[in-house]
Amino acid sequence: MHTLISRLCSPLGQLRTPFLMAVCLSACLGLKPSHSMAQTASVTAETDATTKTSETVEPLHEASTLHYTLGLRLRADDINQDTHSAKLRPVLGLRYGRWRVGIGDGQEWLRFNSFRKEPSLSYQWVEKSDISLGLSMRIHNLNTGEAFDVFEPGRKTLRSRVLANVRLTDRWSAGVEWTQDLLNRGDSSTLGLGVSYAWPLTQHSELSLNTGLTWAPAEHWRTAAGVNRIGAGGLTTGTGAVGSGLSYKHSLSKQWAWYSTLGVNKEVGNVAKLSGPHSLVSGQIGLLYFDR
Repeated sequence: MHTLISRLCSPLGQLRTPFLMAVCLSACLGLKPSHSMAQTASVTAETDATTKTSETVEPLHEASTLHYTLGLRLRADDINQDTHSAKLRPVLGLRYGRWRVGIGDGQEWLRFNSFRKEPSLSYQWVEKSDISLGLSMRIHNLNTGEAFDVFEPGRKTLRSRVLANVRLTDRWSAGVEWTQDLLNRGDSSTLGLGVSYAWPLTQHSELSLNTGLTWAPAEHWRTAAGVNRIGAGGLTTGTGAVGSGLSYKHSLSKQWAWYSTLGVNKEVGNVAKLSGPHSLVSGQIGLLYFDR
């Protein structure tokens, strides 16, 4: 997928050619099916000097205290194509009570083994150890099919998102994501579904796998494909992308951590009948500092 899964997490998770950033949906659709995929929860004990990614996350503190995350990431797109590119980008996350900007803070990064890769403004309506429900809005680039990047030109719109994550077992989790083009600029809506599996390697590292799919109306697939792509005008409503991803995260200390992701997104259905490549590989590696 491309939209599974911001997309391993960001995930459940906006498709020019849908591509999954494996992250963990964050969506699913992490899928983008990018969309960040829901994944197994972990948490840091306040008295520990280092983060343990295998612990269960407790409900987040409601105190109105500002926390932040800073970092740097290197993102590689279209790795399997001649158009492959690499971009170095800063990472910024803020949390104030139930409000988040970007990836929030360190506790959210651990939650469901995922973190938001999108510069979105979100509100966590429900936030418990086994379930999470959030509402968010972000600027979406219609030309690139990606979340807004201040360095990228292109026509923009405002996209809302509802993302629900459920922990099924200690290792398995699932997510569903709904997005909507609020400015009605052709991006329409998408529905992403995904599942993920978390595999703790040590007390400080974790490997996760995720997969998901993206369903959308014909209008979305036409916009994502681009008006100049041969056959785009004949696309119809249905599932147009599936994706899978692999992510690794490692806590270096209570404040420092690094991560890497690798995602594969494949077009299916009528979208796969268009000219051009039908699978894309993307990846990221980043270093993060948490204020905690």
